[in-house]
Amino acid sequence: MNALRTLRGRLVAAMLAIFILALATSALLESPGAPALPRLLNAEPFQDALVLACFSLPALILIWLVSSWSLRPLARASHEARNIGPRDPSARICRDGMPAEITPLIDAVNGALDRMADAFEAERRFTENAAHELRTPLCVLDLRLQQARQAAAAGNTNFDWPAIERDVARMNRLVSQLLDLARRENAGRAPGKTALPKVNLARIGREACAMILPMVEAQNRTLAIDLPETLLVRGQADDLRDALGNLLENAAVHGKGAISLVGRLSGAAKAILVVSDEGAGIPAALDGFVFERFRKGSQSEGSGLGLAIVREVAHAHGGQVNFLPGEQCRVQLTLPVSR
Repeated sequence: MNALRTLRGRLVAAMLAIFILALATSALLESPGAPALPRLLNAEPFQDALVLACFSLPALILIWLVSSWSLRPLARASHEARNIGPRDPSARICRDGMPAEITPLIDAVNGALDRMADAFEAERRFTENAAHELRTPLCVLDLRLQQARQAAAAGNTNFDWPAIERDVARMNRLVSQLLDLARRENAGRAPGKTALPKVNLARIGREACAMILPMVEAQNRTLAIDLPETLLVRGQADDLRDALGNLLENAAVHGKGAISLVGRLSGAAKAILVVSDEGAGIPAALDGFVFERFRKGSQSEGSGLGLAIVREVAHAHGGQVNFLPGEQCRVQLTLPVSR
């Protein structure tokens, strides 16, 4: 019965049935007690036409029936495929009754639809979260502008313009991070990537520390660096610098005490950088959760995109990022070493 699940098996079974029918017809014509009409058709002038008719006509009928029976699930699949769309992204093509030659194609199509549905859902959540994050600062800015308009109408020029400037700067940073994250996600999904150039991760780490040092010193905190002279990886220097800058800024804004950046070579295949501060660590259960977009603590005033950008950069370079267990906050960035 398994052979009949394939279109090839069904056609072979049909031809076998035609062959048996032809043998039975031939035996009937050759039998001594055959009726007069079959004996007449068995005469020399009619033999070729009779054999052709016995094989061709049943063959055409059976092939038509078998093809119609086998292709009926494909017609059903075409109807199901037409109903798949944004209104019902969970709809899939049923593989029941399909010929075995077609089921790999159905599975591949359904797998592609699953990946597209996941991407569609991720983009929907991204849009909702972005709108939610932008709504609050826009409402605050609108309120401040109304207060400024009322104060100007009353002749009061003493207004908190620096607060408006901070709100505008916050929105600019949020929009920049949104565009940066979208660019990195699209770059990560782009096919046919070219080989990344060799870069010195140790030098990139020092440059990131130099960029964040004024913020650390303004808080009367210290920033320690322990990096080897050379730590070669393949990657985009600007992206890696932004990722390390986000980790260091996260430690400066949300952490406590001294900050450190330590780098080392693990074996011969991995480069490891660890950014740490003296603040509280992250529970192991929340390790992956905090790297999602718009995830932030209840007391945080950030956008919740910094760690998401770091994760995208790490994945784009074939690496990973995670929080290390312990009482203090330590984030580890692991990248493959250039060969």
